[in-house]
Amino acid sequence: MKMKKLSALLLALCLIVSAYPALAAPTREARAVEVTVDEKLTMLTELVVNAAILQGTPAEPGTALTVPDFNRDETPSDLLVSCALAWGINAGYLPYDDEISGRETIALKKEQAEDLYGRVFTSAAYHFEYPSTENAESAKADEKYRTWFIRGELNMAFASACNYGVHIYSAEFDGTDVDVLCDVFTTTEPEMKQKADDVPEDALIWQCGARVSLREAPETAFGYTLNGFSFTPFYQDGDLSAWQEFENTEMEYSLNLPASLGVADDAADHRVWQSADGKVTLIIEAKDEETNYEEALAKYLAANPGSNIIQEREFDRFSVTTEGSYTLVIASEEMPRVYTITLTFPAERQAEYTFYGEIIRNSLNVWGVSNG
Repeated sequence: MKMKKLSALLLALCLIVSAYPALAAPTREARAVEVTVDEKLTMLTELVVNAAILQGTPAEPGTALTVPDFNRDETPSDLLVSCALAWGINAGYLPYDDEISGRETIALKKEQAEDLYGRVFTSAAYHFEYPSTENAESAKADEKYRTWFIRGELNMAFASACNYGVHIYSAEFDGTDVDVLCDVFTTTEPEMKQKADDVPEDALIWQCGARVSLREAPETAFGYTLNGFSFTPFYQDGDLSAWQEFENTEMEYSLNLPASLGVADDAADHRVWQSADGKVTLIIEAKDEETNYEEALAKYLAANPGSNIIQEREFDRFSVTTEGSYTLVIASEEMPRVYTITLTFPAERQAEYTFYGEIIRNSLNVWGVSNG
């Protein structure tokens, strides 16, 4: 009876999978979303991410890109303000009346610059500096009419070349601000105004993660203003379109893995992949053990007391993240096996590889259970 039931479930799974496109990009699943992630919030987050990366872009090619943190209630630097306004105008997220196509620099009157600044930033301490004048009458005229130029080293063509998208998976209100967590990506597709979920896998490149703090401001164009951000280091592997599909028909599962991992042990019930330098290891175990979810969870906790377990009972799986490792366990009374995936990696690449772990989890299909 169990084999008949398994065959029926496998057939149903194949029919379901065949009805959907196979190239949908894997993304991190939504976590806590207490605040509505609407178009305006997404646009501001995208503007912030691009401005932050733009201001951190090194002048010398080949130099590592690092994005300095911007702390809550901090007054932004001239460069960050310039990047935010230049990128926002280029993207059409901030209004600018004149034609900008083909122009290297733009100029804003003081009231225009202050208006655009107030659409993006929370801090009111920033002041647009203009060259001093020789007499009071000229100074008064300058304050109202003098144009403010985007920094000379930041031309508009450079700003338009910065093109990052955001996949927001968490938006929580912490009592003061909305804490937005997102994964940052680029794509080989020419049109960036699309969700990461809609981009084909072979066109999607995950770059890093970001935390953006937004202050509620209903009177502003976006409904929020920027109050801080921090970024994870850029991912070393970078191009996550280079993934490999793997199917184990004997152990009845399939999943996607980073192409940077090669097979180190191909035993059917204990398959091992490793990076070329041996620093990253992925192990998939399929043990012949008929047990249910609760028993598997209790057994894991007994062997690993104090673990921070993330349970997904509806999918018969739970995961555990520790420093330098990510573990996923799938156990169901419908299955004759317990599946365990263990990913170990250098602790300094925690943000990168826990994200990879979540993509692996989302791609995993264990035949006969509702998973993946």
